Amino acid sequence: MAVTVNTLENTNFMAPTGFRVVVNRQRFPNLEFFAQTVSHPSVIVTPSEAPFRFSNAYIPGDKIFYEELQITAILDENMTLYMEMFDWLKSFVENPLDQNSTGIFRAGDKSLYDISVLVLNSHNNVVRNITYKDSFPSVLGNVEFSSTIGDVQYITLPITFRYTTFTVE
Repeated sequence: MAVTVNTLENTNFMAPTGFRVVVNRQRFPNLEFFAQTVSHPSVIVTPSEAPFRFSNAYIPGDKIFYEELQITAILDENMTLYMEMFDWLKSFVENPLDQNSTGIFRAGDKSLYDISVLVLNSHNNVVRNITYKDSFPSVLGNVEFSSTIGDVQYITLPITFRYTTFTVE
C-alpha cells in the first residue's frame, strides 16, 4: 500500500541540485557523471475545438505530446562525453533503425536507451524516478570556446533527446 504524505506537513522544498542521471552505464558513463542540468519537458494535450452557439468551446484532445528532454553536461578536456554522444547520434545514420511487425523501430545494437532522472530529497534519498523510454539524442548543441573569459568557466554541452513516453514512479 502506498503511503500518502499530506503536502501541508511536508515543508521541505525540492532542491535544484537534487537529481542524478542514469543511462546505460557501460556505454555512456560520462553522461551520468557530468550531467549538470536536466530540463524535464512539458506535456501538452492539444484541445479540440467544438462549435458552440456563439463561439467555440474547447474539449481535451486525444493525444499527448511530450516536448524534448534537455540535458546540459560539463565537457571533459578530452571531449569524451562529446564523442560518446556524437557516436550515438551517428549510429542512426550509419545503421538505420528497422521497423518490426508491431511498428516499433529498433536497431540491431539497441540504439534506443531508457534515461532515468532520479529525484533526490534533502537526505539524498531517491523519492521519484522519471524514466524517459526509448531515448536517443536528436541535437548536440554548440560547444563554445572563448579566450576572453576572465574567471574559469567550464564548457558545457547541451544535448536534446527524443523519447516515446516517460513514467514517474
